[in-house]
Amino acid sequence: MRNPKIIFILTILILVLSFTVACRADDEPPPADPTPPPATPEIPPEPLKPETVTLRWAVGGRDAYLYYRPLIAAYKEIAPNVTIEIVDLGENDWNVVAQTHLVGKHEYDIINVYDIHGYMMHVNADLLYPLDDFAASRDITVSDYKSIPEQFTIDGSFYALPFFCEFWVVFYNMDLFDAAEIERPDNQMTFEAWVEKIKDVTQGRGDDKIRGNFFDPLRSTITLFGILDGIHTVNDGDYDFLLPYYEAILALEDGDYIPPIFGVEQDRSRSNPFWQSGRIAQMNTSTNNTAGSVRAGFNWGIASYPVPTSSDHGNAFGKATQLAIPRSAKHPEEAMDFIAFVCGAQGARIIASTGRIPAMMTDAALDRLIETGRFPGDEITRGALSPRKIFLEQPPGEFAEEIDLILTEVHLDIISREVSIEDGIALMNERVSAILR
Repeated sequence: MRNPKIIFILTILILVLSFTVACRADDEPPPADPTPPPATPEIPPEPLKPETVTLRWAVGGRDAYLYYRPLIAAYKEIAPNVTIEIVDLGENDWNVVAQTHLVGKHEYDIINVYDIHGYMMHVNADLLYPLDDFAASRDITVSDYKSIPEQFTIDGSFYALPFFCEFWVVFYNMDLFDAAEIERPDNQMTFEAWVEKIKDVTQGRGDDKIRGNFFDPLRSTITLFGILDGIHTVNDGDYDFLLPYYEAILALEDGDYIPPIFGVEQDRSRSNPFWQSGRIAQMNTSTNNTAGSVRAGFNWGIASYPVPTSSDHGNAFGKATQLAIPRSAKHPEEAMDFIAFVCGAQGARIIASTGRIPAMMTDAALDRLIETGRFPGDEITRGALSPRKIFLEQPPGEFAEEIDLILTEVHLDIISREVSIEDGIALMNERVSAILR
């Protein structure tokens, strides 16, 4: 007979031994498979294709196609997934038409801003994105644009970025200066020195007379010398600073150093025939006058605009065409990428190759501009085409449009001699101050 005690002890030993073997089996790695299956090669994931994007660019005027297509073609090379569609809204009543479309939430990703009035209309109606953060995230340096964006800043933000500009310079007939043995204009002229140069280069009499300058009757040709000190503005209601400029220029007219100013008020196109006749030594006007100069039969150049004092050399006044992003844009980030390209160094070279002046003027862009043949290549001209700062002819302001109308009306009264200079300026002060109250 078996001993129950011995059987019990043996059973316990067997159970302990089984538990120990099981634990070791869990702790130890499984034996290597002598014939592992072949490894499956890793297939790299297919790269994500950039989303195809169409940006709709609202512009005004057929000339846009000539100047903008090279920009679009160049951008396509670096962003092949982006298509730029130009939408021409026409030139007539541009600001009204553009705002009507923006209020109606037409999906334009980019829209042109041509003037102060349109800019203020759109910003006041909250129709444009502020571009500060957009620009900062793309390392856009605002100071590269000759202080233009700073002048468009409203409540700490700017809502457009300039891509080309026009500004005022002095066109001069090299041949007439050389024949008279008078030193040519340069880029360091004060207003007073320039007036003396007008007198010095005036020669002859009768039909053969050479006059020292031609003044278009536009208000800008007389009133805006004074804003180049960066202190005065045409929006603040005080116009006493205009007195010496009106006095000096009307005195030039009295002395027959210049043709009559008001006599061409009804036909501004006569400025080109005067200049092209070869009987005018200089003309202070916008850079867009080059077309008439290229066709002229004499050697000509460009000098920087005369300034109030020598400390203001390099300052000019003018206007810019800008790009903005509507609030209703479908692709605002992609739109800003395009704007950064157009307004940057690459875009500047392309704009210059079309004969227009980019808002960002680099050495490479200036070389391209000269290569077009629209501008002389002498050093004085090159310097004049790169102003240090461009002041706006009419800065943004709540009453900017009304102020412009008042100043223009009184200006015409002064140059037509219907009112005296002193009375005209007093009238400007009175009427503008009344709307600013």
